[in-house]
Amino acid sequence: MTALPWRHALLALAVVAVWGTNFAVIKSALAHLPPFTFASLRFLFAFLPAAFFLKRPNVPWRNLAAYGVLIGVGQFGVLYFAMDGQISPGLASLVVQSQVFFTIGLAIWLRGERLNLRQGLALVLAAAGLALILVNVDAVTTPTGLALVLFAALSWALGNMVQRATPEAPSLAFVVWASLFSVPPLLVLALVFEGAPAMVAAVTTMTPVVWAELLYQSFGNTLFGYAVW
Repeated sequence: MTALPWRHALLALAVVAVWGTNFAVIKSALAHLPPFTFASLRFLFAFLPAAFFLKRPNVPWRNLAAYGVLIGVGQFGVLYFAMDGQISPGLASLVVQSQVFFTIGLAIWLRGERLNLRQGLALVLAAAGLALILVNVDAVTTPTGLALVLFAALSWALGNMVQRATPEAPSLAFVVWASLFSVPPLLVLALVFEGAPAMVAAVTTMTPVVWAELLYQSFGNTLFGYAVW
């Protein structure tokens, strides 16, 4: 195994910092924005204005659509919905990392990848730690909240597989253009579960702090985090 170049290591640490603070920012923003409205705005600003500066990657539209729906709706839309009173930010941040297990399982099943002994032992240790956390949940977390975050983790893993199927695509452009397909289904969910009056009221009364939290999600987490990842 080769050592990770220091530049890559710094980028990885930067992503950890962004994603590590991400859940506290989400929880704070959810105090003002309904979850699906929040997710709709997040991916709208991930798409615009960046799409004017980044050429659409030369990949099938279906790949962009699949990734956009899986990550935008399946991962973050569902995650926001769960964090809106059904699971604590700290536990959500841990449970959603079960995407690692889903991703490995999908890679073995769909791509024929294999684990070596060291990787297998590490996976068992991580699974044991996650199981220990899940049987000692806090008072805020509900079974529905756990199930929703596990679904979000599966969606993240499926999104990983879609992106890996197009390795030639520039990561940043791929994420930006895939966000186009996140917005319409999220808006439909917002209209169904939250209603147009609540959506309009939330958006028109956003404070500078809420705007900053939204843009941190759009530019920091979605564009920087996923492009580097």
